[in-house]
Amino acid sequence: MNQITEYLDLDPARFYSEIACGYRPAILRGFVRNWPAVHKARQAPEALCQYLMEFDSGHEVDAVMTPPDQRGRLFYKPDMEGFNFVRNKVPVSKVIEQLARYSQFEAPPSVAIQSALVEECLPGFEAHNVAPALPPSVRPRLWLGNTITTPAHFDESYNLACVVSGERRFTLFPPEQVGNLYIGPLDFAPTPTPISMVDFRAPDHARHPRFRQAMEAALVADLLPGDALFIPPLWWHHVQSNGILNMMVNYWWKNEQPAPDAGTTFEALVATLQSMKHQPPELRAAWGAIFQHYVFDPAQDPSAHIPAHKQGVLHNARPQAPTGAVDDPE
Repeated sequence: MNQITEYLDLDPARFYSEIACGYRPAILRGFVRNWPAVHKARQAPEALCQYLMEFDSGHEVDAVMTPPDQRGRLFYKPDMEGFNFVRNKVPVSKVIEQLARYSQFEAPPSVAIQSALVEECLPGFEAHNVAPALPPSVRPRLWLGNTITTPAHFDESYNLACVVSGERRFTLFPPEQVGNLYIGPLDFAPTPTPISMVDFRAPDHARHPRFRQAMEAALVADLLPGDALFIPPLWWHHVQSNGILNMMVNYWWKNEQPAPDAGTTFEALVATLQSMKHQPPELRAAWGAIFQHYVFDPAQDPSAHIPAHKQGVLHNARPQAPTGAVDDPE
């Protein structure tokens, strides 16, 4: 496994100029260490829970729960006809009460709030716990639970993950490792994007032999309260949270403004698969050349020879590098 570049006491201006405009993950040690929530977490789990409950609006959020024998891994049922967890809509305080109760169990169920908008469930929290460097339009999201494992997946947005309480291990892989991660169904996954089918706790190398190659390219980030991790789009990341109370706040944003009628790039991938999967190899190869020319070749502008007023969908086919964050439309 390889090392991730670490920054200590990073100036917010450098975050954009040196990190957010690049395409490599980075650990930002102590980036949010001055948050009141982090101070509460360092006092005791109870202090953080009390702090959060003071902001609780009663708004119901998505919470998942897995039985103890799953050890917190969000995954499929054995027959892959469903998932190994149940999903409920509950207020944050209800989940905190569950976590307090399960903290007394030797083998508790795993419970987690995932991707809840802070402004809805904990209004006011973001005014006291502000992410350095990010515009106010980039909305924070809450992740709160005990021991939970989210299998390797990717996001289409830039991601700044800030740890408030507990410990989190991120195992990251560059996008080109997709073939070595044994990705599951694109249109049926426990996360918004597809996941790796490999159990990282006990890899079955007979079934997934190329996973060894993925691990040779892996980056590992062990984060403590106050630390943050920058993850570029499409980097695969496996997330392991341990302990009785883990909390993270993350921020997603995009550095481009898509056309008003554009879908997501992941939707374009699925649509391309649906239209291509029955075509013979020679036609797939031909379309591959056309896609390469119009979409993926950075060396030339496919519209340069066309008058600007007639470029149509080719206009800005090779956009300039972005200068700042654009709010994630999610």
